[in-house]
This record gives sequence, structure tokens and C-alpha cells, in this order.
Amino acid sequence: MLNNMHKQKILVIGTTDYQGGAARVGWDLGHELIKRGYDVKYLVGYKKSEKKYVYELRQPIMFKWLDEFTKYNTTGLFRHLRSFILANNIDFGASSEILDHPWYKAADIVHCHNLHGNYFKLETLVRISQEKKVVWTLHDMSAITGKCAYTTNPSKWSPGYYKCHQLASYPPMLWDNTKYMWNKKKYIYTKCGKISVISPSNWLAKIVNNSILSNHAISTIYNGVDPTIFKKIDKSVARKELNLPLNKKIVLFVADGGTKDPRKGWIYTQQAIKAASNIDNLYPICIGNDSNMQRVQNVGYVRDRKILAKYYSASDVLLFTSTAENCPLVVLEAMSCGLPVISFDVGGVKELVEHKLNGWIAKYKDNGDLISGIYYIFGLENKSLKTMRSINSKKVKEKYSIEKMTDNYIKLYKSL
Repeated sequence: MLNNMHKQKILVIGTTDYQGGAARVGWDLGHELIKRGYDVKYLVGYKKSEKKYVYELRQPIMFKWLDEFTKYNTTGLFRHLRSFILANNIDFGASSEILDHPWYKAADIVHCHNLHGNYFKLETLVRISQEKKVVWTLHDMSAITGKCAYTTNPSKWSPGYYKCHQLASYPPMLWDNTKYMWNKKKYIYTKCGKISVISPSNWLAKIVNNSILSNHAISTIYNGVDPTIFKKIDKSVARKELNLPLNKKIVLFVADGGTKDPRKGWIYTQQAIKAASNIDNLYPICIGNDSNMQRVQNVGYVRDRKILAKYYSASDVLLFTSTAENCPLVVLEAMSCGLPVISFDVGGVKELVEHKLNGWIAKYKDNGDLISGIYYIFGLENKSLKTMRSINSKKVKEKYSIEKMTDNYIKLYKSL
């Protein structure tokens, strides 16, 4: 708890309050801060909760009226159409609505997360950074590219304008306006006051240090998950509760809409499962996936984190085939439940998973190496697997818990 009389006020700005990986980090951090005596409020583009300390930004005002009249999110539809047709998601959005809001005026620190969800006028960051202490957690590369959350080959980054070829990826755009947006971002960042830029991985921090944000202080604070939710449960108990076979070797793939998003690497999972089909009793499960692939049990999106933890505990290995990532919560959640992880060498995953110690790191997009990882994990003796599971759950408690993440952010706040 805070010892002083004044509760430090933290204002969080993000696309949503809790839906999505980036929002979940800000949501969990904010609630841990509240437990410790901080006053935390949220200004978001899209409100998903009913919490009174969350305010949904609603400019322009006519769409707020339409929303109330039609009971439909016309604001979101308008924002996405505007972004798509004009190929621009930084020059429009909330500005005065934020700057005039009493929560902003009272804030001691403004903590930004994703600012690229069609709701925030990026130039507003100039005034915010001149008036307030600002922390900006980057969950992908959107802040330093013209548009793309990740470059085509994120392992090979070079400074300067990056031409995004993924115009259909979120947020989709009708035409290529990315050079303008990159130059506008560069201009805005030079006008900003001091911003403490946070990366959840050393991998991204290194890239940001060599980008248009390099004139701001950049440091690493890893994401955190809740070990009291994501904890090891007896495998047999978890399988019985989920009605899963007790005598199978379960390979788990987790990605919301994974077959629709090429970045999630479903094609690599599909190929790996097919190639490893001669392993006795192999039983693949896909969560958040709409695939109709044979021999795979498909589970829809699992919103309840306690149920998701049961799936982790019921499985033998997590197959993580994303081709672009930062510090993925899925990997940390699986580790917290003691699950070995097989992943490509992508983003910051290698900072979480050590090859052959608590999982397998395959060469980037090398499906043969990925398959070797499956054979390696299932070839281990029970004693070695038990050790690997213990290493994972212990590692999360010590380095990647919500409490540890919050400790690190509080140290940062106090240093500002």
C-alpha cells in the first residue's frame, strides 16, 4: 500500500479495457496497482466491461447519439470505415475529449498501451507528454512502422521507412499510405516531451532503440500472468473435468481465430501434426480455432481463464507456431501451468523458453526443426518432463507474474 496521503493517480489509455493481449496486460496491471493503493482509471476506444472507472471515448458526438438511439456500435463502424477508406489511423480520433476529461487533468501519470485502434489522434501525444509523465508500453511494432504490427521478417529490422505489404491485416486499409503515416509519426515523436517507452521483450527494445522512437528512454518490463489462476492441476483431474482422453499425448495449439490470421502460423501446426502422426496416441487440440482438420479436436474461444488453465494442465506440450510475436501471454500462461513449449525462434519467446531446458526453440519457420521438437519432448523420460514442468511454473512465479510486473512498473513510476 502507498504510505503517503496522496493516492497516485494513473490514467491508462488503450484500445479496449480488457479484451486482447495488450489490453489484458494493462487491465491486470491496473488492478494490481489498485490493490496496492493506487487510483487507476481507464480511457479506452472500446469499453467491454461495466466498470465505472472505465470511460469509452466517443468522438464525434453525433455517433454517441446514434449509438444510444440504435443500440449499435456506429462509432466503431465509422472509425473502421474512415481508417480503411482514408488509409489513415493516426490523424483522426479522440483528442480534446481526452485533454478535457477530469481523469486526465487529475492524473499524475498517463500510461499508454495500444494507440493504433482507430480511436486516438496520435498528435495528442505531443501535448500529453508535455503536460504529464508518460509511460508507453509497446505490444508490437505499430508505433515505429507506417502501419504494420510486425514487419514481414521481424528478425531482420533496419531503421528507416518500412513499406508495409500487409494492407489487409488489422487495421485494413484500401491503399498504401504508410510512408505518410511513418513520416507523420516521426514528426510527432520529435515534438513530444519525455516519454518512457517500455518493451515487454529485449528483442523489441533493441529494435525500438534503432527506430524513430530512439530519442526517448527505452527499457524492458516483461508481461506478467496470474499464477493463482494459471497453475498446475493434476493432469488426470483436468482431463476428466474437460472430458478429454486419459491415455493420449495431447498437443495444444492456442490462437484466437488462428486459421484466419497467417501470423499465428496454423499452417505450420497443421504440417507438424500431420508429420508427427506416427507418434502413438497423439491427440491435437486447437483452442480459438475454426479449423475442420481431421484428427484435431477444435475448441472455440475460451474466455474463462480458469478453464483455459485446465486445458494447459491437461496437455503434454504447447505447440506455438506464430511467425511474429513480442512477449506472448499464451506462452507465459502455459509455462505457469507447467507446460513445455515448442516454438519458433520468434520475437521475445527465446527470452522465456530456453532450448531443451523448459521447451524447444526451433529455427524460424523451419517446420522440420519444429517436428524435431515434438519428437524430443515426447521422447523424454517422465522424470525429465516433470523437471521441465517444475522449471516452467517456478520461472513464471519468480520472473513473469503480475506481481513482478507491477513491482517493475512501480519502480519506473517512482523514477519519473
